Amino acid sequence: MKRQVFITIAALVIVLLVTACTPSGFGPFTRFASNGERIYFTGTSANGPISYSGGDYGPMAGRGMMGRGMMRGISLACADCHGSDAKGGQHFMHMQLMDAPDIRWRTLTSGEEAGDTHADEGGHEMAHEPYTPETFARAVRNGIDPAGNPLDAAMPRWQMSDQDITDLIEFLQTK
Repeated sequence: MKRQVFITIAALVIVLLVTACTPSGFGPFTRFASNGERIYFTGTSANGPISYSGGDYGPMAGRGMMGRGMMRGISLACADCHGSDAKGGQHFMHMQLMDAPDIRWRTLTSGEEAGDTHADEGGHEMAHEPYTPETFARAVRNGIDPAGNPLDAAMPRWQMSDQDITDLIEFLQTK
């Protein structure tokens, strides 16, 4: 009887630890309403983990924190930097203060946001026009904004399929 109670408690602790240690606080039993939501919160699509490169910044740049991400087993997701509401903002990650932009679709594509600025790899403010699905895909995959300026080096370059990009955009449209 004691052994059965111990096994039950141990199993519960393992499930809680796995859930707590999963990126963005989502555990293995989380169900997502869409593939885009899954991508945003876990960095995985219906087809499995999405690889990325880059994303180097701070004192650990190039040492496996984000620069080698999936190769080292470190998972990353959009929500880790841009927040669960996609509004971005300042937060600490790997002992470095980050300022992630608002990536809600209405913000990215708003005519009022034309001329919006972001920091390039050198920390200089760069202006650009609103995003389209094509320029969003280029930003996600290649780190290039609509005006052709490089995004900050902290932004990973994701190897995402066209369908995954479409699904992610559909999710961001709900924010």
